[in-house]
Amino acid sequence: MSPEERFERIERQMEFLAQNQAQISAQLSQLGQCVDQLSQRVDQLGGYLLQTARFVEDFARRTEERFVQVAESQRRTDERLDRLAESQQRTDDRMNILIGVVERYFSNGKHG
Repeated sequence: MSPEERFERIERQMEFLAQNQAQISAQLSQLGQCVDQLSQRVDQLGGYLLQTARFVEDFARRTEERFVQVAESQRRTDERLDRLAESQQRTDDRMNILIGVVERYFSNGKHG
């Protein structure tokens, strides 16, 4: 191979390498832009996740508070039902006494 052919061959290889380097640089630039966009999206997603976590935490707290309120309301209702049952038992006892008095009255012939 002559020195001129060698020189041409080296020039072609250098042009090939320069083109490859230019393509790689362009691709790296595009990749950098993609990384920047992805980074922005990850930041946005992090913000959304933080908002969602705060919402869920607040929702859980409010739900727990509501369960406590419902449990307290149920406890008061149970107490009222217990008092009502006791009152009903006293009324039943008094009615039974009254019925006994009326039955004795009519069974003894004092009704007239």
